[in-house]
Amino acid sequence: MVLADSTILIDLSRGNEAAILFCDNQRRKGEGIALSVISSMELIIGCRDKEDLSRTLKFLADYPVIDISVPVSKRAYQLILHFSMSHGLVIPDAFIAATALEENLRLVTSNLRHFEMIPGINLQKPY
Repeated sequence: MVLADSTILIDLSRGNEAAILFCDNQRRKGEGIALSVISSMELIIGCRDKEDLSRTLKFLADYPVIDISVPVSKRAYQLILHFSMSHGLVIPDAFIAATALEENLRLVTSNLRHFEMIPGINLQKPY
């Protein structure tokens, strides 16, 4: 199982062929794709109207969503303390990274620079 960052979800929701191929390959390998509740909320915030929201909710229903736990919250807090000033780490990315770390999942993203300063994080740029 991998954790998909918001950038991957946006590409998927827009029909990006590389993102679709990546997801298809994940399924073929028997590896699922999970989402942080933060990434799910970021997609919802981007909806322009009720129709768009309905499509987005249908899209999100295909993936397991990992909620924020106490350990994830604590880890995100530590990440913000260590990397917000030095590297510009923002709250949503801290929670996404903390989820990947606490759940021991590889984080797939097209924005490696948002996360690469975090020790122990397993990152992949899928396309």
